[in-house]
Amino acid sequence: FDSYFSNKVNSQAISDQKSSGRCWLFTGMNVLRSKTITQHDLPADFQFSQVHIFFWDQLEKANLFLQAVIDTKNLPFDDKKVEWLFKNPIGDGGQFTGVANLIDKYGLVPMDVMKETNSSNNTRIMSNLLSLRLREDGLRLRELSTKKGTTEASLQSTKLEMLKSIYQILALNLGEPPT
Repeated sequence: FDSYFSNKVNSQAISDQKSSGRCWLFTGMNVLRSKTITQHDLPADFQFSQVHIFFWDQLEKANLFLQAVIDTKNLPFDDKKVEWLFKNPIGDGGQFTGVANLIDKYGLVPMDVMKETNSSNNTRIMSNLLSLRLREDGLRLRELSTKKGTTEASLQSTKLEMLKSIYQILALNLGEPPT
């Protein structure tokens, strides 16, 4: 027995992230899944919906990008921070703290409530589409911010409309999250 580790989590069936960058999400969810199966005497093949949390992760990241564009609106476009933002508007990678924060905010649902889709199993095309859309929206926000009379409230309102569009793209690719 290796006493180096202070806690042992019994493993359950393996989850396959397929061709996505969601290893961070699967790892976090599998730790919770194992404990949930044990605590609630569920079948060993029980799964939480990774796509449910991924949906909200992508929407939150889109919001962070658009807000960062607003926050950096007075910096020149060739500023390193602005360049980095537009080069990396969104991704499917993350870390365990992100899993915990998303679960705290949006909760968990079983896999049969929101199942994996082709786009969740193969995130590259959807991620490219979201990146393109966010870059376009970011450019629109920067342009709008230079117009006389543009207020912070109007930028926030425009951002909200842009997020509605991102939500629609996510819903078409991943399914509508349950209420």
